[in-house]
Order: sequence, then C-alpha cells, then structure tokens
Amino acid sequence: MNRSSPIARGFTLIELLVVIAIIAILIGLLLPAVQKVRASAARTKCSNNLKQIGLALHNYHDTNEKFPAGLNNAVGQDGAAYSGEDRRNWMLYTLEYLEQATVGQAVRSAPTTNALYAVAPTSTYAATPFAVLACPSDPNGGKQAMGSQGYHTNYAACAGETTFNGASTPLTYTTMNGIFYPLSCVRMTSITDGTSNTLLVSELVMSPDVTGHDTRGRMWNNARDGAVLFSTLYKPNTATADRLGHCQSTTAAPCQTGSDNMVISARSLHSGGVNVVLADGSVRFVRDSVDANVWLGLGTRAGDEVPGDY
Repeated sequence: MNRSSPIARGFTLIELLVVIAIIAILIGLLLPAVQKVRASAARTKCSNNLKQIGLALHNYHDTNEKFPAGLNNAVGQDGAAYSGEDRRNWMLYTLEYLEQATVGQAVRSAPTTNALYAVAPTSTYAATPFAVLACPSDPNGGKQAMGSQGYHTNYAACAGETTFNGASTPLTYTTMNGIFYPLSCVRMTSITDGTSNTLLVSELVMSPDVTGHDTRGRMWNNARDGAVLFSTLYKPNTATADRLGHCQSTTAAPCQTGSDNMVISARSLHSGGVNVVLADGSVRFVRDSVDANVWLGLGTRAGDEVPGDY
C-alpha cells in the first residue's frame, strides 16, 4: 500500500518578513542600551586615568615638596627660541610617577630646549602612546601631531580662573591663581582654599591636525600655547571658543587664533560634563550646568571662595 510522504512546509514570505521585522525592532531597542554601556565604560576609564594622574602628582609632590611647574616657558607668540627657553611641562615631569621611569629620566636629562620632540634623549619617546593619557571617549584621543611633534594627551592641569597671558611683554603670567601655570612652584600648604575645593586636572577634547596644527594637549612642544593647561574662566564644554596660537576649530572643540589673552577650557565628549581630579586626589564628575562662580572658585588655590555643590 502506497503512503504519501509528508510534505515539508517552509516559511512563507510573510512569516520571514515578520521575523526580520521583529529582529530589527529588538536591535533598535538594544542599540541605545549598548551605546550607553560603552559610553559609561569610557567615562569610567577616563575617570580611572585621572585618578592615576592625581596619585602621580601627589607622589611627585611627596618627593619634591612641590607640584611640578605647569610650564617652563612663556605663553604667547610662538617663534624662535628665546634665551633659556625650556618647553618641559607638568605632564612630562609626571611620567616618571606613572610607571614610565625611563621616559621620566629622559625628560629630566634633556637639555634646555624648545624642541623636545626633535632632540635626544626625549625624541626617542615623543611619539610613544601612553594609554593612561588618552580618554577613550575621544576618537582623536592620543593623536600624533602634524610634523612629528609628538603625542597629545586628553588631560590638562588647572592654571586658574583667568586667561593664560595678557597683551603686554613678556607674554606670560607667572602669578596665576591656580596650581599649575608658567614657572609655578606651588606647595600643598599654599592651597588655602582647601584641597577638596581646588582643581588639579581635567579633560580636553582633541582637534585633528587637518590643515594645520592644533596644540591642545600637545605634550612635547606646547608652542607657547598653554596646550596642557586649562582655565575655569568659562564653564565646562562652553560654546565660547578657546584662544591659542595654533588652532583647528571643531564643533566639540571651538577655537580662534591669537597670541594674547590665550585660554583653553575643560571639555569632554562624555554626556553632560567633565571628569576632574581635585587637589585631595578625589575624582568627581562636574556637570556643564555647574554654577559659573562655583567653577571659577574651584580654579583658584587661595581665593577664599567656598564653592557650593558641583
């Protein structure tokens, strides 16, 4: 007796379309959650980097009984080196305390120069990437400068609440009211506002060198731009443009070119604010909506302000 074989029934076109639509909806629902997790992880990594930098600065202070100078050179018109110019800065001096003893030794052994990226022994390390100095939220974090002028960092030290220089000669402030500024030599005991009320370091957003240099975050040749400093003159992620001598303006990091009244503001690509490390070593997240006067007060070491909540 013949028995009919069962007929295998496949999916109809409509059923396949329904399944695809369901999968697409699920992906659409999951994608924002995945992006939030990634953003949170990047912000946490950035916060951890700042914690390490804060500890390194404390260790430097314990060893030398002072914080490193923000810059060893003037801020102002870039150009031919002046007598005794030395472009070492706080970040380079901190490397030795960030488990980079060999690089730190090279920094200390370098001759007085305005071209650390081009002369031995520091030229060997100028293009070396340091993971602890780059924020993963910034796609341009850790960029290399046009013209082989070295690695950039996403982290800048607080110079105070003013611009970095004026319009007179010499073009530098050596008496700014933060912890790090040109030729600074600040001790912990000088922070009379309280270490929990005074900023050490915050974040910068990198601008790519497309048609020229952008020196924000440039460690090995700050080009008299400040570069690894920031001011609390404007609130975090302000729409007010930074002002520096070598500039590539972007939406996230607006800037204008100028050699007087130069200033760089704290910026990040985290949602709603920036990470900071305070002089007591603690790391906080400061929102863009912080009161302007509170932010100004956090920038000074001895202004007698009592900052409110931030």
